[in-house]
Amino acid sequence: MLRSPKSLALILLIAIATIGTAAVPQERDDNDDPAKAAALLRDAIAARGGDAFLKIRTVESRGQYTPFEKGLSGDPLPFVDYIAYPGRERTEFDKGDNKLVQCNSEIANWVYEAKQKMIRDQKDDQVKQFQQSSRYDLDNLLRTAFKQSGVNLVYLGRREAWRNTFSEAVRVDFTDGGTATLHFDTRSKLPLMIEYKTVGEEGAVNNEVRFYRWVDFSGIKFPTIQDFFRNGKQNARVAFDTVSFNVSLADKLFAKPSNIKEVK
Repeated sequence: MLRSPKSLALILLIAIATIGTAAVPQERDDNDDPAKAAALLRDAIAARGGDAFLKIRTVESRGQYTPFEKGLSGDPLPFVDYIAYPGRERTEFDKGDNKLVQCNSEIANWVYEAKQKMIRDQKDDQVKQFQQSSRYDLDNLLRTAFKQSGVNLVYLGRREAWRNTFSEAVRVDFTDGGTATLHFDTRSKLPLMIEYKTVGEEGAVNNEVRFYRWVDFSGIKFPTIQDFFRNGKQNARVAFDTVSFNVSLADKLFAKPSNIKEVK
């Protein structure tokens, strides 16, 4: 999810780029009623597919990843992304001599680079970045907020998500101090954007992910275009061609290969 909104973007920290964008300061709504926040989340879950959305356990997606540098888009790269909730993801970019794989799980955290003919363990900061991106992945965050599992909800009311685009927003506060703001379309109730902060070796980063072109896959709505911003500047676009839910994913897919010949 990808992770959705998952992590694909952060996974690209190692591969090519990173996710992000700066949160826009907003005035706080006087009515922070958690019941209103919960009602908005119920509407969003229903819009995504209701029980079918809540029962997602695995995701396989394919598409194109386009990096951005100083406002200019680079060459798109094909990708395939495998997610097994909670906490497992494998993303593969390109093919042949240009193939790059990043994989994270409780089993191992590793990277394969075809150009270097090398498999290596991820650095601690890379693993931390993945864990943070997993928490704020759209599907993960929406389900966590809906279940109110270890979080507090704050209703923020009407907001300007970005220029001339207005939303109804909820803030999700984690007990450890983490926080994210979910913006929803006022009519469809589908997510428009997520804002959150990550912390790594370079310090704190404001991230923003915007969601477009919702498509129904087997009764579940999925945003097939996702734009990623980092400290106010776009750094990536992910365009999904196909998305499949609850597919069978073997444990071996996430295990670290003993040699490069095992990477397929």
